Amino acid sequence: MKKLYIYIAASLLLILLIAIGTTQNITQIHLLPDALIQYNSDAMDQLVWVEIRLPRLLLAFITGAALGLSGYLMQVLVRNPLADPYVLGSSSGASLFAALFFVWLAPNHSSLGLLLTLTFCGALGTNIVSLLLATVKGKIVPYRMILVGIAISSLAISLLSLLLYVAGEDQSWKNIIFWTFGSFQTASWSKVVYMACIVIPIAVLTFLMFNPFQIMELGEENANRLGVFVQRYRVIVLLLSSILTAVAVSMVGPIGFIGLVMPHITRMLFNFQLSKSFILWLCYLSGLFLMLCEMLSTQLFPPQGVPAGILMSLVGVPFFLYLLLKTADNNY
Repeated sequence: MKKLYIYIAASLLLILLIAIGTTQNITQIHLLPDALIQYNSDAMDQLVWVEIRLPRLLLAFITGAALGLSGYLMQVLVRNPLADPYVLGSSSGASLFAALFFVWLAPNHSSLGLLLTLTFCGALGTNIVSLLLATVKGKIVPYRMILVGIAISSLAISLLSLLLYVAGEDQSWKNIIFWTFGSFQTASWSKVVYMACIVIPIAVLTFLMFNPFQIMELGEENANRLGVFVQRYRVIVLLLSSILTAVAVSMVGPIGFIGLVMPHITRMLFNFQLSKSFILWLCYLSGLFLMLCEMLSTQLFPPQGVPAGILMSLVGVPFFLYLLLKTADNNY
């Protein structure tokens, strides 16, 4: 019964924050249900609430859940608390392929499906290369994975800069520059539905496979003794994390460090006593955190605000350095 109350409270908190972020005026919250039920596009307030602010908040929540879950899967894959899509370079690889889409394909092929396919190829290819270079005698070396990820990320960013230089000062160049900030200003209901249809099934699948993933963190030899075929699950984790990274990058651009920060914060809140509910809370807290960042960004420099990706970097870099020093003290 206690858990039920906690889930109800969490749901009410989410609804309240969405309502506040949508109206941005607590005295007008009571008007929001009528706007949703009897939507009138001619009413400017309702148009802004339903077509602009609400999709941005929901897209931020789903993106946060996707990146938080992807970060957890990366940490399972390499057994390293410093792992996340941004640090390991998969986000940069996806960004590079997305930039190729905007420069060469977007004028004639504006399909979100094609963009997602390209970003998935970039994220998956980067992950595979990182794994191959970080594997020594059949075992992944955690710190080598981090170094390889940083190198590949730098290479991808360099190629992205070269692509921008070659593209010239046309509209595609401006679109890529704005997109690399990691912003929700281009949010739409189609993007919300698109992401939800991909992220929710992967979250459910991760929830169902949580026990094998936990056993994988014990090490390959111990996991094999317990009947978990590590190589098979590595492929699954690699695919799932690549899809989550790709769909997030393709919709809103690269947003770093949330996959690094939120798994640790969720573990701290649960006092490291993990169960399957960890996946639910990880997705919820990651989505809530990024949604709060989005709400804060719109308040700092209204009306457009600061891109949420910039805020996440300001939070994530100090946290990364803290984890780096902590793991060094523990001889990771």
